[in-house]
Order: sequence, then C-alpha cells, then structure tokens
Amino acid sequence: MQNNGKGMSIAGLVLGILAAIAAWIPWVNIAAIILGIIGIVLSAKGSKQAKTAEASTGIATAGLVLSIIGLILAAIGFISCTLCAVCVAGSAGSVNNALRDLEKDISSAVDEMSRFINITK
Repeated sequence: MQNNGKGMSIAGLVLGILAAIAAWIPWVNIAAIILGIIGIVLSAKGSKQAKTAEASTGIATAGLVLSIIGLILAAIGFISCTLCAVCVAGSAGSVNNALRDLEKDISSAVDEMSRFINITK
C-alpha cells in the first residue's frame, strides 16, 4: 500500500478550517492556535509524502494556507483579548478611585446642604 499523504493532507485541511473559524471566537482562539500548529505540521508532512509519491499536493497546500491564516488570526485575537483584559483590569482601580471621590463629594454636598438648612431655620 502506497502512502501518498492524502490522509495527513485532509487532516491538515480540516484543522486549518477549524483554526480559521475558531480564531474569531474570543478565548477559544487559544485552541485555534494549537489547531493551527498541528494543521501546519500535518499539511507539511502530507505535502512531503505526496511529493515523494508523485501525487497531487493541492489539499496539503490548502491545509497549509488555512492553518497559517488560522494561526495568525488566532494569535492576533488572543493578543487583542489579553490586552483588552489587562486594560480593563488596570482601569478598574481608576474607576474605584473615581467612585470613592464621587462618594466624598456627595457626602460633602449633603453636609453643606444640611448646614445651610439648619442656618436658615
């Protein structure tokens, strides 16, 4: 039985498709990174086996391209989501301080109003 790399090429193509789709889902793109890497490896091995057997490398090339695209998109999405989470966490302290200041200002305004009301009585 001759191994023409078709099975690995198809597996690489399927993983490339899954990586390209999962790359658009926040925090699932971590799995897309893994799928993309495995898809690249399988597509490259399938392409090598197909060239050795003098078979078509079209499926392997498509799998390689989709896996690379999925990996790049997933990496960009993961970095974006991580930076966004870091920014939100960093601004939470600022929001907390602003709310504390607002509470003090409201408390001061209420005290001032109660003193004004007592003076006018």
